[in-house]
Amino acid sequence: MSRSRIYEQDGLEPDQANPELWPSVDENVLTESAHTVYVQRKNAVIMYFRRDDLNNIQHTTGVSPRNLRRLIQRCIQYDQDGVVFGFRGLIPQKNIKKYELDLLGQKRNKDQKTGEFNRFMDMHPDIKDLVEDLFLGRKKRSLEPVMKLKHIHKRFIDQCREKGITLSDYPLNTKWMGYKALQRYIKQIAERNFRKAASRHGNDAFQKANRVGEADQNSLSNLFPYQKVQFDAHRIDGFFTVDIVTPDGDPMTLTLERFWILTIIDVSTRNILGYSISLSREYGGSDVMHCARNAVMPHKRLELTIPGLNYHPPGGFPSEKFPELEWAVWDVMCLDNAKSHYAKMVQDRLTNLIGCTPNFGPVALPMRRGVIERYFKNLAGSLFHRLPNTTGTGPDDPRRNNPEETALRLNITYEHLLQLVDVMISNYNGTPHGGIYHQTPLELLEKRIQLRGLLPRRLEEEKRSEMLFMQTQINRTVRGSLVTGRKPYIQYEGVEYRSEKLANSAHLIKQELIIHVNVDDLRTIKAFLPDGSEFGYLTASGRWSLTPHSLQTRRAINSLVQRRLIHYTTWDDPIFVYTDYLLSKENSKKSTINKITQVKEVSKQKPTAEAEEQTKALEEAKAQNDLLDKVREEQLNREKLNEMDNYERLLKQFKTKMY
Repeated sequence: MSRSRIYEQDGLEPDQANPELWPSVDENVLTESAHTVYVQRKNAVIMYFRRDDLNNIQHTTGVSPRNLRRLIQRCIQYDQDGVVFGFRGLIPQKNIKKYELDLLGQKRNKDQKTGEFNRFMDMHPDIKDLVEDLFLGRKKRSLEPVMKLKHIHKRFIDQCREKGITLSDYPLNTKWMGYKALQRYIKQIAERNFRKAASRHGNDAFQKANRVGEADQNSLSNLFPYQKVQFDAHRIDGFFTVDIVTPDGDPMTLTLERFWILTIIDVSTRNILGYSISLSREYGGSDVMHCARNAVMPHKRLELTIPGLNYHPPGGFPSEKFPELEWAVWDVMCLDNAKSHYAKMVQDRLTNLIGCTPNFGPVALPMRRGVIERYFKNLAGSLFHRLPNTTGTGPDDPRRNNPEETALRLNITYEHLLQLVDVMISNYNGTPHGGIYHQTPLELLEKRIQLRGLLPRRLEEEKRSEMLFMQTQINRTVRGSLVTGRKPYIQYEGVEYRSEKLANSAHLIKQELIIHVNVDDLRTIKAFLPDGSEFGYLTASGRWSLTPHSLQTRRAINSLVQRRLIHYTTWDDPIFVYTDYLLSKENSKKSTINKITQVKEVSKQKPTAEAEEQTKALEEAKAQNDLLDKVREEQLNREKLNEMDNYERLLKQFKTKMY
C-alpha cells in the first residue's frame, strides 16, 4: 500500500489524518522496554506524516515499512467512544480491537468457548433483547422490580429451548449452561448503561447517577461572599431538660423531646452566618425565617454560665467581626424540598425582603447541598456525639447510653445547649477548613472583602426591622353594624381585633383591609387600606393582648377549644390556661414540654424596634384590662358585703338563735 493509500485516501476525517489532533500518551507510566518501543514507533509515524522516505524512516527508527503501515492503521481507528486512537495505538501490547470468534481460524482452541457467547447472541437477537430487557427493566418483560442473575439465566435457558436449541448445542452443552458467560455479558451491559444499572441498587443510587455532576451547577463560580448560601436543618442527637413549675407551684425537671437546629452557611467562605433552634416536632416556615433573621441581623454573644466554656478569640460570626457585614444579605439560597420551605411567608420574605432567589434543587439529592451536609456531620461529631446525653447516630451506636436518664441525672438543660451551640459555631468560623486551603472561614472572608473588595449587598435601611422577617400579609373584611350598634372590628384566627380609630370608621364595614401579621406576636396587627395607605395598629380583644404568643400557639389553643378540652372566660389569660392544660396529668407526652418551653421562649422575646404606636396600643390594652380587673374586684367585694347584709337581715327576720 502506498503512502497516499493511507492518510490521503477518501473518507478519512481530519482527526484521523492529522497527528496534531490525536490523543496523547503519558510516556512516564510505560516500562523502560515499552517506552523504547513506543518512542521508536511514534518517531516513525511522525516522520511518515512529514513525507520522509520509508527507507530513511527504517534507518532512523528501525521500524520497517510493513510494520509502519500496520501501526498507522491502528492509529486511525476509532475507539468505542468514537475517538480516534491516535498515539494510543502505538502502545505495545495494547488491544484496540474487540475479540470476535473466528470459526475458520487455525489457532482456535475448540475446548475453550471464548467468544462463543457473543457469537450466539449475535445469531439470536431476540434472546439478546430479552436478556437486556430483563436486566434493565425495559418493555415490561417481567413484573419483578429487580431481577437477579439466576432468574435471568432461567429465562435465558427457557428461551433457548423454545428456539429449538438442544443439549448438544452451545450454551446448553456447557457445564453451567452459559451461566458464567451470561454473568460477564450482563456486566458489560451494566457498564454500557450506567444509569439504568444504578437504578437496580435503589432510588438513591439512581438519583446520584442520573443527576449528580451534570449541568452547569458545578461550574458556577462562588468567589463572592454571600453570593450563594445553603440552608438545612438537623435533628439534634441528644436529650435536654427544662425546669417547669406545675399549676400547684411545685418545680419539676422534665426532658424535652428531640428538636432541631437550623443553619445558613456561606458557600464561598464556609462561614456560618446564622442559626436558630426549633422546639417543634417538625420545624415550620416561621423557624426558617428565624434562622434567616439571625443570619442577617448583627449577632450578639450569649452570657455563658458553663464553667470553662469560652469563645475562642479567632472565632466569631461575620456580622460580629466585620461591621460592614451587618445586615448583609445573599443572592441565592439553596434549600431542599421540605414542605415548610414552600410556605407562603418564606417565599414572600426571601423574595421581597431579602431579595434572594430560592433554589430548591432536585428532589432527594442532598449532595447538591454538600457544604451544609458536611457541616452538620462535623457539628454532630464535634459536639452532640461527645455529650453524655447523646443519642448517637442510631439505636446501635455504642455512644448511646440511656441519654434521657443521663440528661436528668446530670441536669443538662436547654440553656446549656444554647450556650454550647453558640460557642461551637463561633469557634467553627475561626477553625482552619480543608475545603478552603486550610484557612479559617473568617480569614478567607477578610481577604475577600478587604483585599479584593468583594463586599456583599446589604439590606436597605427602611427594611432593617426584626419584625419584618416574621411578617405575613393577609386580607380581612371589616365587620360590624350600625343597626345592631356593634362597632367595626376584624377577626383573625378566632380573635377580634379592634382600635378606637376603627370603631369610628363605620364606612369601612364590609370592606377588606390588608393586615400585616407578625407571626411571633399576635397581640397586635397592622392594618392598611385597600389603596395601600396605612390605617394603624389593631389590638387583640380581651386577655389575648396581655401575653405575647405566636401563630402556632394561637392555633393550638383554638384547636383545643374546638375539641372542648380547654375552656376560658373573658377573665382568663388563654396562654396561662393553655400551659396549665399542658401540665395537667392527662398530658404526659414529652412533646408537651417542648410546647410549654416554646411558649415561654416566645413570651421572653423583646423586639428591638417596636413601633411607638404599637407600644401605645399595647399599653392602652393593658391599662384597660387592669381597670377591668379592678372593677371586677370591687364588684366581687360588693357582692360579698351584700351577701353578709342579706344574711344578717334574714337572721333578724326569722329570729334564729345563735349559739
